[in-house]
Amino acid sequence: MRRLVKRTWGLLEGRERRQMGLLVVLMIGQACLEVVSIGSILPFMALLERPDAIHNTYFTKWAYDTFGFTSNRSFLIVAGIVVLCLFLVVNAVNALSLWAQSRFSWMRSFSISRRLLAAYLGHPYTFFLERNSSDFTRSIYQEVRQVVVGIILPMVTLLSKAISICLILVLLMYVNWAISLGLAVLLIGTYALVYVLSRKILTRIGERIVKANEECYRVTNEAFGGIKEAKLNGLESAYVEAYSPPGYMVGRMATRRAVMAGVPRCLLESVAFGGMLAIVLVLLGTSGSIGEIIPTVSVFAFAGYRLMPALSQVFVSIANIRSSTASLDIVVKDLEDASREPDFDLDADSLPLESTLELKEVSFVYGEQTKSVVTDIDLKVERGESIALVGPTGAGKTTLVDLLLGLLEPTSGRLAVDGTVIDRSNVRGWQKQLGYVPQHIFLSDDSIKRNITLGTHGAEADLGRIEEAARIAGLHEFITSELPDGYDTKVGERGVRLSGGQIQRLGIARAIYRDPSLLFLDEATSALDAHTERNVMEAIRGASKDRTVIIIAHRLSTIRFCDRILVLDAGRIVDIGTWDELIDRCSLFKRLAGQQGETLLASE
Repeated sequence: MRRLVKRTWGLLEGRERRQMGLLVVLMIGQACLEVVSIGSILPFMALLERPDAIHNTYFTKWAYDTFGFTSNRSFLIVAGIVVLCLFLVVNAVNALSLWAQSRFSWMRSFSISRRLLAAYLGHPYTFFLERNSSDFTRSIYQEVRQVVVGIILPMVTLLSKAISICLILVLLMYVNWAISLGLAVLLIGTYALVYVLSRKILTRIGERIVKANEECYRVTNEAFGGIKEAKLNGLESAYVEAYSPPGYMVGRMATRRAVMAGVPRCLLESVAFGGMLAIVLVLLGTSGSIGEIIPTVSVFAFAGYRLMPALSQVFVSIANIRSSTASLDIVVKDLEDASREPDFDLDADSLPLESTLELKEVSFVYGEQTKSVVTDIDLKVERGESIALVGPTGAGKTTLVDLLLGLLEPTSGRLAVDGTVIDRSNVRGWQKQLGYVPQHIFLSDDSIKRNITLGTHGAEADLGRIEEAARIAGLHEFITSELPDGYDTKVGERGVRLSGGQIQRLGIARAIYRDPSLLFLDEATSALDAHTERNVMEAIRGASKDRTVIIIAHRLSTIRFCDRILVLDAGRIVDIGTWDELIDRCSLFKRLAGQQGETLLASE
């Protein structure tokens, strides 16, 4: 438990820890008021039994004389009202404390999930190639929520109730230490026994829930991510069947967790009821008069009324904590892994291509693999050049582009811009100058305008530049004449309201809007017909006289104008030249060019 508390404390930042300190002060004040309210029962009940005692006690006699009471009856009525007001104040403070505890705990859901999102996004590109995207969504939403519901909130509740229980027990010790000690041993011992018997089971339940939730997220992501194929191939039932076992497991394990957290309360109520009967019998045996034991029994009864739910909440909190440790492990590990990653300088100065982009003896290996995907690449690209990359599937074209984009760091060799080596200290400055159009365009469920200006919203968006980028991409006329709201038309999730060609042109417009010094087209026109593709490429060339363009080709028509064509095979550059030079001398290029007379192999 100590290690778990330490790890949870480590999730809190400096300001949050100070807030926790203030919360503890509030909870101590709440507990003290609660003890005072319970303690007021004993003298009030004693005065009800023997009203004449008002004049025999210093404080009650002083109050009687000072406030001008004329009868014991009126004094007892006012005393009862004071006790009632005290209980009302205690309940108001309890409500305030509950609000403070809940707000503190649930705001940690926001702060931890935000930090986790930032941690994931701060990882290098290769990190995302090695993990399923559903893992990130599940951790940010499900696991962080479970950490809050199952650990942070229960820990705050546990601390609050533990303080109250301890102070109430101190009061009961003062009233009758022997009975109080026996009652404490009985109640706490019962809970401790149940906890020892159930803690390992609760931990296993938590691990099973995490594993089952992981599978649920994976299946639902696949089902909705490939909804067109699912509908076409009639896979609805298959996905429902795949979801059922892990979904059932989550329900089954959550039921067990709830039962194991709630059953001890039923057991404790039986023990407490038996304890109260024992207290009455013991007091009767020692005093012999029911009237004499009423004040003491009243204190123990009201203390029990406060202790019972507090003890129950303590055990429920412990049960939730034990069953949520697997979620805590995931969140803490991912945050710690991110903290060990060398930081990217997000505010690096822009690094435009003024003269030469160079790859020097660059090789790259993915993860734990041993075979290089690209090997000993030496390449110089001058500003304003247009370069095409061609080669068979698996030749390394996309990997080479990712290296040039700074998404991948060379395993050996270096990438340099005008003699400046690109590393984590300046790669963001280099990427500010790049425009990239992949074959599969990401679109957010937003307007055409905000998809073109992705990441730049509101007053920062330049409508003139947006329209110019759309014209170059051959999209402006379609937007203004066929879409009901023009540039404010929503595209739907992943662009479902647009055709494949329109989505690609929107991606081209997005890249052009950035006004990059270097433009990458990675199969960027594969969804366009030949006529539209030719018009778009001519418009890009016309707008890119001083802009460097690097293309992974889909059709021959897109690379005929290129200054140089690089032919790749098995991760190496096997030839470089113009179209005519390569047709004459490169057998691989001739074979690629000969496929249906106009098509190059599809991208990797």
